[in-house]
Amino acid sequence: MSDESSNIDEQLRAYKNLDEKNWQRIIYQLRRHMDIWAQKTVKPSWGQMKLSYWPVICNIDVEGTTASEIGRKSMVIKQTMSRTLKELEEKGMIISKVNEKDKRSECLELTPTGKRLVLDANIELSKTMTKYKELVGEKDLDTTVNVLNKIIAYHESLNLEDDHDS
Repeated sequence: MSDESSNIDEQLRAYKNLDEKNWQRIIYQLRRHMDIWAQKTVKPSWGQMKLSYWPVICNIDVEGTTASEIGRKSMVIKQTMSRTLKELEEKGMIISKVNEKDKRSECLELTPTGKRLVLDANIELSKTMTKYKELVGEKDLDTTVNVLNKIIAYHESLNLEDDHDS
């Protein structure tokens, strides 16, 4: 084995030893666990809903939200957003109305069924957050949420910079 290959192997082993602090791995695992949680916990109340609908439907305000605002908040690409909105409308979860603030755009609103679904999901999530508080303590949970929000804001600022550079 060459010196360079041996050196690379040593570096990879050093990174492997840091797995418990590997953000990519941690975030991926948390997302997968949350998906599994949603399937087990919330799925009974949402029947044929797909997990891919959640970033969209959960970003619709009670007063309604434009598709572009939902796309910005959810980071869902336009093509996927259009398909998801169409399917949510067909399932009776959302309706589209003319935006009173800007007649050129539409405002998407949750139907009573959509509101109930989002409320039920939030109630279940609240129960899980209570379990998290019991597990790690309220202070640590608050710190975790604050830190994650700061990291997200940092990445959002990088994306904004990239958008301005294009």
